[in-house]
Formats: sequence, C-alpha cells, structure tokens
Amino acid sequence: MPMTLLGRLCCAQLPLKIDDQSDIQKCDVLRAAQLIEADVPPMLHERGRSVYSGPATVMRVTAKGQSAAKQHG
Repeated sequence: MPMTLLGRLCCAQLPLKIDDQSDIQKCDVLRAAQLIEADVPPMLHERGRSVYSGPATVMRVTAKGQSAAKQHG
C-alpha cells in the first residue's frame, strides 16, 4: 500500500534510492498525488511485461504527504 511506504519515507533519511519494482510503482502513485517529490524512471516493456528502467530517488515528502501520513498512521 502506498501509504505504508509514505510512512516509511517520513522517517527515512532523504534522498533515498528505491530499487524494488513494487515500491517504485508506489512512489509513482505518491508522486502523482503530490505527496512526495521523486525521480521515477521510465517504464520498459519487455517480453509482455512492464518494468521500471532503474531505481527511483525520493527527494522529499511534501507538507501534504506529511499530513496524509499522520492521518493514516
């Protein structure tokens, strides 16, 4: 769940590199919701599946993200 990742990011030392494909997807969702600022790599489409082309880098959790994490946790 993206909100669980958001809670972890609030406590992490940033910037933070994210390598796990499912966590990169969650970062993409959180970034789209303007809860974090992150560089998310483009998707590659290989052999019928889609994967991110590299790690994501989370630079910061926004004020909106901090507030959402407090409400969730």
